[in-house]
Amino acid sequence: MSKRAALVVLLTCLFLTSSQTRTVRAAASSPLEGVWQVNDVGGTAAAGLYIFTPGNHYSIMFATKDRPQIDDTNKASADELRAMWGPMAANAGTYEVSGNLVTIRPIVAKIPIVMAPGANEVYAFSVDAKTLSLTQQRNARGVTVQNANTVHLGRVE
Repeated sequence: MSKRAALVVLLTCLFLTSSQTRTVRAAASSPLEGVWQVNDVGGTAAAGLYIFTPGNHYSIMFATKDRPQIDDTNKASADELRAMWGPMAANAGTYEVSGNLVTIRPIVAKIPIVMAPGANEVYAFSVDAKTLSLTQQRNARGVTVQNANTVHLGRVE
């Protein structure tokens, strides 16, 4: 192997090792990283998962457990559909942590305004052992949320 080829291989290995190290450091710096199962939303029983990747992507899906059972949504009234779909959240996109605040930038969401260009939501969070608490501070319209419910989650992995 020529000296030039050996140098290219060496530099490539150093670059790959260096970029993998940066990824590991970024992951370790986010206390949100992992999979979290919803325990309750503002004291109301709920089911769902929040997933925060080592990079900067997330996925959120939860719903309260007291929603009505509708066997055929094609035959449901508007009120029945609202009762079923209203207490449900679903969105995914990117996130950024700054101190005890996490800003999410949805790419896809159940509600169109949440995924509008430039929309983001801000949540205050705390992690205590294997418990995550999230309280919304600002909604996708940029409005400060007063008396927001806190979502309590338990670490799954």
